[in-house]
Amino acid sequence: MPTIRTTMRPDQELEVDDTEYAQLKSQGLLIEDNPTPEPEAEPAAPAAPAKKTTPSGVTGNKES
Repeated sequence: MPTIRTTMRPDQELEVDDTEYAQLKSQGLLIEDNPTPEPEAEPAAPAAPAKKTTPSGVTGNKES
């Protein structure tokens, strides 16, 4: 019989049978004592600043 901790009562350890364990695990209600660390992702490159565009036909000169 596995001894588990749930997300509902993380401070209390419970003994459950294999069927209950499988059900709780499939519902995501178990707290794993030794979770596997996720691999660290490489830092993302800084985004390039957006280029300002002018609508077609506009010259940018206010004196027309």
